[in-house]
Amino acid sequence: MTAPLSRPPARGFDRLRTHLAVFWESARIQAVLTGRSPAVVVLAGVQPAALLLLTLPRDAGERDTATRVLISVLVTCLWGGLVWMAGGIIRRDLVQGTMSRSVVGVRDPRLVLIGKCAGAVVFTCGVLVVVGTAVSLLLGLRPRLADPVLLMVGLVAVTASAVAMGLLLSCVFVLTRHGVHVGNALLYPVYILGGMLIPGELIPAELRWVSWLVPLRWAKEYMVDVSLGRTPGASLWAVTALAAVHLLAGLVLFRKVVDRARHRGTLEFT
Repeated sequence: MTAPLSRPPARGFDRLRTHLAVFWESARIQAVLTGRSPAVVVLAGVQPAALLLLTLPRDAGERDTATRVLISVLVTCLWGGLVWMAGGIIRRDLVQGTMSRSVVGVRDPRLVLIGKCAGAVVFTCGVLVVVGTAVSLLLGLRPRLADPVLLMVGLVAVTASAVAMGLLLSCVFVLTRHGVHVGNALLYPVYILGGMLIPGELIPAELRWVSWLVPLRWAKEYMVDVSLGRTPGASLWAVTALAAVHLLAGLVLFRKVVDRARHRGTLEFT
């Protein structure tokens, strides 16, 4: 009696598994490269540690204030990491000569780029969490964690929105010859007007709209609310909507990057 032949796996499953493998490998390699960058020491290590030492309350009883300050500082420093880590991925690929191989390879270059952004963001977030925890322990502070599960949802939202912003920034920086200057121009205005570190009520009313466009601001508000046991408003929906918009815009701009390279016959953009 002949044994029945096993049914071959569905093509859709194979395709999904391949996509996940490409995403994982791209993220892993970029995480290793990010860890070797001296910039991560400053942006995710020295900068948040200095800001936390300056702004965290010294009274162990002020747990609510310490929680709000801790989350605000870490999310603010993540923005700096986005500009210089994820935002410069395509430019670094061009300099290192790996961009052309990604574009003409058999795998979707968009998936490779998203994976690289995810690797840079996750590594940077990990360093920020370690630094924030270390400084809190050093000062004898215990941030309030009213709902750890919802806080993890907020961390996922932060990561996803940061990946989408990193993708968009990476494309914007490479579409202009002045990418470094654009990064510098965006860095500190968002620090000041983004509503992450400086409370929104302290920002001039005419400029508060800027923070509405920054998903990290809404992610910060969500994590502060759930950490303090408050009912979050529409902040999580705002994070999701803005992340989707940034992801779509990043993919459109990446297509423009590739189309321009094909039109000119070069990936050097010179």
